[in-house]
Amino acid sequence: KIILLFQSILQLKYVKRSGWISKVQVPNPESVGDHTYSMCTISMILSDILGLDTERIMKMVLLHDLAESNTGDYSPDEISKKQKLKEENKAMNSILTNIPFNIRSHYKEIWKEYVLNKTESARFVHRVDKLEMALQAKRYAKDNSNSSDSFNQFFESANSYIQLNKPDLIMGIL
Repeated sequence: KIILLFQSILQLKYVKRSGWISKVQVPNPESVGDHTYSMCTISMILSDILGLDTERIMKMVLLHDLAESNTGDYSPDEISKKQKLKEENKAMNSILTNIPFNIRSHYKEIWKEYVLNKTESARFVHRVDKLEMALQAKRYAKDNSNSSDSFNQFFESANSYIQLNKPDLIMGIL
């Protein structure tokens, strides 16, 4: 039955990041799987530089959007945070149900840590999420130079979030 988890992981390659479609009409936007891979690699490097718990952070990154394999990728204006969390909790429980209990518990703990955003690791992953979004927006703006101003909303969102949440090394990259 673990194959069901693997199918959910593979599904992330087919879930398009909705903000790129609805807000700036990117013709071939990245998938959630693309986003997760970029985030994971960026997180690994920055976490090692900063001396954080890289293994835990990478697990958190890999889990942070896994529920979207069932729920899809909602833009913040599509659904309330409460409803999104309710749907994602249900999806995560379903996705992780067929793996051994001790592993399932560990993954749920890491995912819950990310959702609550109260630990250094969770705050770091949230900042990298915004950083990756800004870097992707920069790439799309370069590729679509005729409409590059429309990508400013993504830069502003990332910049304000990262500044608000103690920027450390990440601010220098933006």
